[in-house]
Amino acid sequence: MTLAMALLLRVVRRRMDRGEALDDVLSEYPKLTEAEWAEIKGTLG
Repeated sequence: MTLAMALLLRVVRRRMDRGEALDDVLSEYPKLTEAEWAEIKGTLG
């Protein structure tokens, strides 16, 4: 896992803790590849 991915995971996790849905948060990052999207979903959700 890269440093950028680790940072993104922290941001997404915090936003989810505040009540936002995972798909809603990830939709705000259009440059994510499908592999990155899947990695985040596998880790967090």
